[in-house]
Amino acid sequence: MKQTIKIFGLTVIIGLITFTGCKEDDPSALTIVSISATGTDLTTGNPITVDLNGTTPATNMPPDGVITVTFSKSVSAATVTTSTVILNDGTDDAAITADVDGSEVTLTPDDQLLQGTVYTLSVSNTITATDGGGLAAASRTFTTAGTAPAVVPQADKLVVYLPFNGVVVDEFGHAILNDEVTFATDRFGNFESSANFNGTTNYVGVEYGTNMSNANTTVSYWIKLPASADYSAHIGTTGASNIKQYVTFCIGGNNGTYHEWNRFTCCSLGYDIDVLKYFTNHVNSGSASVLAGSSIEMKNEGKPGGQKVIEVNNPNWIEDNTGVWMHIVTSWNAAARRKSFYINGVPSTVYELTASAEYALDAAVIDAAGIDADASNSKNLYLGSGVPYWATKITGGITPFRSGIPFAFKGQMDDFRMYNVALTNAEVLSLYNAEKP
Repeated sequence: MKQTIKIFGLTVIIGLITFTGCKEDDPSALTIVSISATGTDLTTGNPITVDLNGTTPATNMPPDGVITVTFSKSVSAATVTTSTVILNDGTDDAAITADVDGSEVTLTPDDQLLQGTVYTLSVSNTITATDGGGLAAASRTFTTAGTAPAVVPQADKLVVYLPFNGVVVDEFGHAILNDEVTFATDRFGNFESSANFNGTTNYVGVEYGTNMSNANTTVSYWIKLPASADYSAHIGTTGASNIKQYVTFCIGGNNGTYHEWNRFTCCSLGYDIDVLKYFTNHVNSGSASVLAGSSIEMKNEGKPGGQKVIEVNNPNWIEDNTGVWMHIVTSWNAAARRKSFYINGVPSTVYELTASAEYALDAAVIDAAGIDADASNSKNLYLGSGVPYWATKITGGITPFRSGIPFAFKGQMDDFRMYNVALTNAEVLSLYNAEKP
C-alpha cells in the first residue's frame, strides 16, 4: 500500500515502540539495496537516471531529480518522517515529499535543488521494516549538475532578479504580468536556461514596485544577439531617420528608464554606428532650460549632444559581437551624478552630469512620480520590448509607435538583475567574474 508523507525539513521528535521477544524470532535487518535519481539532463533536456549509491559520490544529479530509495523489504511508512529522512545542502534542509510504496521510498523535492551544490541524504536508523526489522543509519553525498548560484556583490541591495531557468520568475516576489518567451541554452550550455526573444511577438512584463526607482541604481544582464547572418533582422527595418533600434528593457518608457540598442547611419561619417543607449528621467527643479530626462540620455559611444568620445574606431562593435554572450551593466550614482556603462566588467563610457541651471536635478533622483505623467503609460518593468509605452501589443506582433520601426528585442537574455545601489567598478568586475562561464 502506497502512503505519502510530507517532509518540510523540520525536526520532529518521534516516539519509538520497542518490541521484545525471543532472539531467534527477531526479524532480519532492513538494508538499502539502491538509491537513484531521475530527472532532466541539463545539457540535453532528455530524461536521465543517476546512481546515488555508488562507491564514488555522483556529480551529475539532475536538480529536478526525484530520488528513489529501494530497501530489502517493505518499509513502515510511520517511521519515514522529517527526522528520519533529511536532504541537506550544508546549510538548509530541502523540503521534500516522501511516498512509501512497499520497499520503495520516493523523495520528491518541493522545489528544484540548487545547481552545482553538494547535498547529503541522511537516512536514520529509526526507519524500520513493516515486520520490525531495523536499519543501520546511512548517508549519501552527491553534487547536483549545473553551475552553483553566483555569489554576487551587494546581494542585500538587489530588488529584481530573473534567472530564466526554464521559467519566468522574479526571486524578489514582483508579480509576472507576461511571460511570452521561449527558453534556450544559456552561456554554460545548460538546456532551456535563458530567455529567447523572437523580435516580434514576445516579451516579459514584471509588476512595478517602488524599489525599482531609487536615487542610485544598477542594472545588469547577459545578452546574446543573433548570429551575424540574422543581424539586420534582429535590429529591425530602417526608419525615418536611418535608425534601427529595439528595447532591451524599460520601466515606464520615456518617463522612466530604459536600455535601447540602436544602429544608425551617420551622415558625417558615412557608415553605420552601433549604440547602446541608457536613458534615465529624473526629478527636475523646474528651473532647467532643458528637461532633465532628455539632457542626460547617454550613449555608449559618446556624451549627450553627440560628442563622440569612444568606439569611433570600431563603429560596428555590436555586429562584431553577435553570436556571443556579453555582460552589460549600467549604473546611476546620484551623489556623483554619474552614469556608467560596463561591457564584460570593464567601464566603457562614464559621464558625470554637472549641476547647473541648464541641467538642474533635484537630488539626482530618478523620477518615479513622473512615470505617471502620461495616462496611457505604464510604470511596469518590461524586458524585450517597450510595451506598452512605445508599442501596442497585438495579436501576431508588436505595433511600433513611429516610422515602422519595431522596438522588440531579438536574441537571448539571462540573469537580469536590478540593484538599488550604484555598484563600484570593482563590484561590477566582481559581478562579471562571478557570473561568467
